[in-house]
Amino acid sequence: MLFEQLPLDISMEPAATLDNFVVGANGEALSCLKKMRESAEPQLAYLWGESGVGKTHLAIAMGLRDCAVPTFSDAQFHYAVDDVDTLSEEGLDRLFALINEVRVHPGTTLVMTGKRSPAEKFVRPDVCTRLTWGAVFHIMPLDGEMWQALSEQARERGIEVTAEAEAWMKTYLPRDIKILSSLLSQMDRELLARKKAVVTVPALKAWLAKHGENL
Repeated sequence: MLFEQLPLDISMEPAATLDNFVVGANGEALSCLKKMRESAEPQLAYLWGESGVGKTHLAIAMGLRDCAVPTFSDAQFHYAVDDVDTLSEEGLDRLFALINEVRVHPGTTLVMTGKRSPAEKFVRPDVCTRLTWGAVFHIMPLDGEMWQALSEQARERGIEVTAEAEAWMKTYLPRDIKILSSLLSQMDRELLARKKAVVTVPALKAWLAKHGENL
């Protein structure tokens, strides 16, 4: 029997920072964001790419507080807006105003994310143009780097992920490191309680079944 890929929604831990972002092919983007943090240069950046590549992780590290577009404040220096391609007209109005405010206030930064390239002109022209006023990066998905990072996390926890379990995860779970890292973390607690230290395919299926997933 084949399983459909499981749409997991597991809270990320630990807190997202630039230092714990798994870089992969995104070194140039990460260097730019660190420079923004240090010197507010450039002031604006737009990160685009498919779901699960780490855009929200970077947005949180750069100031994302909630899903609403923030209002500019003299007391805040770093702003982030996630998923600009899903904003309502009101949200786009607020983003338009925020971009303009950041541009005229040296020392402030704004990072925006979305699933689509500005070249697709997926939002109204006044906002789309402003998405390119700063740096633009296509955030690339992880492949081998992600599984290497997950293996290192497992080793640090003193648990082993069997080759069969890793292959199963690659086939049936989202390729999203924040989800998979949190899954390992939560499974680790259960394995410790059961005095076991090996993640197997049956253990994965049992854990997901217990937590409400339809296997």
